[in-house]
Amino acid sequence: MLDATPKLFGTATRTKVLVGLALLGESYPRELSRLLGLPLMSVQRAIDAFDQEGVTASRIFGVQRQVRLNPRYFALPQLRELLLRLGESLPEERRTIEQQRRRPRRARKAL
Repeated sequence: MLDATPKLFGTATRTKVLVGLALLGESYPRELSRLLGLPLMSVQRAIDAFDQEGVTASRIFGVQRQVRLNPRYFALPQLRELLLRLGESLPEERRTIEQQRRRPRRARKAL
């Protein structure tokens, strides 16, 4: 069976990582790995390569590495638009990301 994931950025993994970052806004490698169903090492390598090219920007908070699309990237608006369009071709990943809770629950709130 052929993989229908576009390989516009070299590999399906690299494309999924960028689409995930565009949908989430900001994330960290382990979260991307879990949400996209990709090996953590592959996600980390893709992010390292994108950081070197200036497409993504990483910063360290304690021991956690936060990653986002680089706001200083010269073609950020066009890249974000393209990635969001590519996200439409990945319905399962998009649904998983949209269902992700991004803020903490209120204290003592019933589950």
